[in-house]
Amino acid sequence: MLSVTVSKSSKIKGQLIIEKPSPKSLTNWYAKQVIKGNITVSKKVMQACERHMNDLERQGTDDFPWVFDEKLAHRPVQFIEKFCKPSKGAAVSLVMQGWQHFTLGSLFGWIHKDTKLRRFKEGLIFVGRKNGKTTKIAGVTVYGASKDNEKGADVVLLANSMKQARLLFDEAKAMIKSSKPLAERFRPLRDAIYYDATFSKIEPQASDSEKLDGLNTHIGVFDEIHEYKDYKLINVIKNSRQSREQPLLIYISTSGYQLDGPLMNYYEQSADVLNGVVKDERTFYYMAELDSSEEFDKPDMWIKANPNLGISIKLEDMIEDWEKAKRTPSERNDFITKR
Repeated sequence: MLSVTVSKSSKIKGQLIIEKPSPKSLTNWYAKQVIKGNITVSKKVMQACERHMNDLERQGTDDFPWVFDEKLAHRPVQFIEKFCKPSKGAAVSLVMQGWQHFTLGSLFGWIHKDTKLRRFKEGLIFVGRKNGKTTKIAGVTVYGASKDNEKGADVVLLANSMKQARLLFDEAKAMIKSSKPLAERFRPLRDAIYYDATFSKIEPQASDSEKLDGLNTHIGVFDEIHEYKDYKLINVIKNSRQSREQPLLIYISTSGYQLDGPLMNYYEQSADVLNGVVKDERTFYYMAELDSSEEFDKPDMWIKANPNLGISIKLEDMIEDWEKAKRTPSERNDFITKR
């Protein structure tokens, strides 16, 4: 039976911690808990949850062709929890938290009512550092190459530099080697991981890669797009997915200092879409952030930017880091931006 507990720490208000793998998708559950006020989130995450629940009500109407399939929503979560092992730290298994059920469930669970193809073509996940994004996305890439019902799936791990791209790639490789069922089915090499059963592969690419034009992207993961100065890599990948029936691009990042790059444009678009100013049924947004500068000195609000607080992040350590960082302007700014 699923075990969900409310954190007993008075310093983390409204944190619901999932302690055991769930037998079903918690996407709807998470959205409901957020709207009820049982989980502390940013305004934009609240809007994303309200959007999800409103869309559930729109199912079956003439102007809304999308339906939510809980089985499909749960498949990537179930796969990660069952087969993917963390390559670092003391944990021996992965248990996806509510916000991870919501993000993955939304991306993979919404489909067209007739074609059964995915609704969302792109997803932007915006969280602070140390919230387990590398491990989560590594698991998604392994799932995408093997269980996403796509023959010859090209799963591409993307970053501004090859060094950054290989961080995700190396995590995926280590995750496979740490799991006997995955190690028996995948063939990891230096520059690519092959899943021969469906002729699929996972590989890292960067802005300076020489073979970008030959890609045929099924799933593309852009890591740390706050470092991107232009759309060169993004445009190449978008143009490489044209022959795919349900391609998915995931942008996952912390904040950064590149104020005229793609991330800031996407950030502004998220506000427009979630506020209903712009209609975009094909892009998903999960924007974990503080809502005002007044919350910098309120640790019970930090969970808004750090949905894994109490799981992969210790609040006590974060408070200690903040008390030291805020005395030095450059360290203070870096803490606020990244965490």
